Amino acid sequence: MSTRTPDTLQAAASEADVPASEAPASDAPAPDAPAPDAGSRDAVSPDAVSADAVSAAGADDGTGGGHSADDAESVTGGSSGSASEPRPVPVDFPVYGLHPRIPGPRWVDFFEGGNVGSDAGSGRAEVGQAPWALWLGQRLADTECGLRIGSLPRLRYERAMCPGGGDPHAEVAFSAAFGLVNLTLPDSSVPRPDGLIESLLAHAEQHARRYEKWKRVTWRVDGMSVRARIWEFAGGWTGFTGDLDDSYVAVIGIGVAPEELSLARVTDPTSYGVDFSVPISFADLGRHRATRPEAWLPPPRRDAFDAEQLALLPEDHTNAQ
Repeated sequence: MSTRTPDTLQAAASEADVPASEAPASDAPAPDAPAPDAGSRDAVSPDAVSADAVSAAGADDGTGGGHSADDAESVTGGSSGSASEPRPVPVDFPVYGLHPRIPGPRWVDFFEGGNVGSDAGSGRAEVGQAPWALWLGQRLADTECGLRIGSLPRLRYERAMCPGGGDPHAEVAFSAAFGLVNLTLPDSSVPRPDGLIESLLAHAEQHARRYEKWKRVTWRVDGMSVRARIWEFAGGWTGFTGDLDDSYVAVIGIGVAPEELSLARVTDPTSYGVDFSVPISFADLGRHRATRPEAWLPPPRRDAFDAEQLALLPEDHTNAQ
């Protein structure tokens, strides 16, 4: 996993040009919003995003919008974005999202790669000019439940993350697991015990290396059945499939079932508030976020850590309690 940079999942300049009164705290996994209704998740059928639900769901609500990553505090601790705006990044590869007939707010969450300078000496100049992953978000209509879906163009991702060889599936698993432990962090007002964030990162990497032991499920992508592996942690889950010819697809889910997801290639990015024919600016995503308070995915629990998270506290800290 050493090829991944610490700020891979960070939102560089995520709050550029966003009014301070509307922007979330830079170290919080979720912006200011009403506390989740404790019953709201239970009220949604786990099958709400299944293939069977597609035919019953109404047309996509078409409300666009987007923002950069909610999890400005990652398991590596804090944003590493510079004061200057990163250059806009192109989206020149297939992008997958939840089936368009499943209603709910959609947005662009963040990129992996794309903001790093090219390094001709490393042989990575090409991947330095474009992102090697794009993550979209969608909440189910009128709920606190939803998904993050990452599209990782196969050849570019492998060149970026495994330049000297290795197992790209382990890297995809780590990207997915890293995103899950970020997304399940409670609000920043909840004190972070010493050593816990580092332990969460180590836990994600450990399980990513064991991805072959993850639970097997089936998803549908553009009507085709694909195999996926999932890992559950702290009230959420993550998983990925390597069955597509052009891409790896990773998913993080909160409040929805991981089985029989119905995904599709995005052919109308305007439903996400962006235009893939032109490079996307993080500042634009930040401005979209300021006007779309529903365009974010809350953690399973905002007011405290989950027992699975606290179980990873270093022994010396546990003994001090």
